[in-house]
Amino acid sequence: MAKKRPSYDDNYDEDDDLLLDRKAKRKRERELERQRQAEEARQEAKPAEKDPMTEIVQLCNDFRWREADVLCLNTIAEYLAEDKPEAAAPIQQAQKKIDRSLRRQMIAAFISEAQKMLNKE
Repeated sequence: MAKKRPSYDDNYDEDDDLLLDRKAKRKRERELERQRQAEEARQEAKPAEKDPMTEIVQLCNDFRWREADVLCLNTIAEYLAEDKPEAAAPIQQAQKKIDRSLRRQMIAAFISEAQKMLNKE
């Protein structure tokens, strides 16, 4: 049986909630709840103190190898100046891998540019 629709008059304010069916409302509410939970998780996950390893990982995820390499070197220098070699050790290991990735990226860019130049000739 068909649902009766409310009559529309001049004062009637069309609200999105009134136009959606129940299934769409539930789906929208679940999506809003997921967004709220994700935002809360992001806020809780933010470290109170600046963590250099987290920043390095973020730069690597963005394929910003050069900046990650520089941050590694600066962080290692800071830790060694503060006489904390145990804190510098994991970053030194990560720096080796990041440096290798940076070199690989530079070589790939060089080869790509060389191929473009050869194709022009």
